[in-house]
Parts: sequence; structure tokens; C-alpha cells
Amino acid sequence: MSKFLKLFAIALMLTSCNAKDDNLSEMIITTSEGDVVYQVETATTKEEMAQGLMDRKELKADSGMVFHLDGAKDIAMWMKDTYVALDMLFVDQEGKIIWIYENAEPLSTNLIQPAMSEPLSVVVEINAGDVQKHNIKIGDTLKHFLIEK
Repeated sequence: MSKFLKLFAIALMLTSCNAKDDNLSEMIITTSEGDVVYQVETATTKEEMAQGLMDRKELKADSGMVFHLDGAKDIAMWMKDTYVALDMLFVDQEGKIIWIYENAEPLSTNLIQPAMSEPLSVVVEINAGDVQKHNIKIGDTLKHFLIEK
């Protein structure tokens, strides 16, 4: 019976890993140095956007989360209950990065609010340091299924 329980536990772990991976989609950032590919989770509902990356202790390399804003103009983000330092990319409806916030402080309740009037398509959260590592700049473009072109 213990062999059965061990096999069941392993199968359950594998199933939960696969279920989470099913929520991933590919995002490509085109920089002056070439394409950078990420596997990202998407937050499209109010609940998913409110939860974001809260309570996570780590974020895998070349992964992140895309928040679907669908043309919002006034947006504010924060790091409440988020343990991982993040870089944030604010992207317009054409897929162009129009504002970058680097190294957002974990657990901070300070608002991160871009001063702009352009409608946003998405905000992307990636590991802090990725903007520098991949030389991501304002004007670089992003491809993801949530961005209308």
C-alpha cells in the first residue's frame, strides 16, 4: 500500500506542476540586441490582477506576469506582499514599451505610477535586474497574445 501512496503523491505533484505550466504563454521582447523570450503568466481578471505575484518567494529566470489593462490610462502598481524584487514594463496598445520601473522594492506599499496619458495594453513584471541584463529600453517592442496590433 505504501508504494501506491508514493506513486499517487508523485502523480499528484506532476499534475499540479503541469496545471500551472498550462497558464504560461510566450512573450518576446525585441531589443536593439535581439529578442528575449519569456514564459509568462497572465492576469486578466480583477482577482488575478489583485493577487499578481503576491506571496511568491521566487520567480524563475526568464519568467514573469503580464497584467492585461485593455487601454487603461491611470494605473498604479505596488509591491504589497510581494517578496521578489521586480522590474516593470509599461506597454502601449502597439506593443511599445513606454515606461520602465526598475528594481521595485519587495513588500513596499509605495505606489508605482507612470506619469503618462497614453492608454496601456499591459504591464509586465519580470525579475529585478532583467532590464539591465537584457538591455531593455523604452521604445523596445513586446509581442504577446494580449497585445492588440
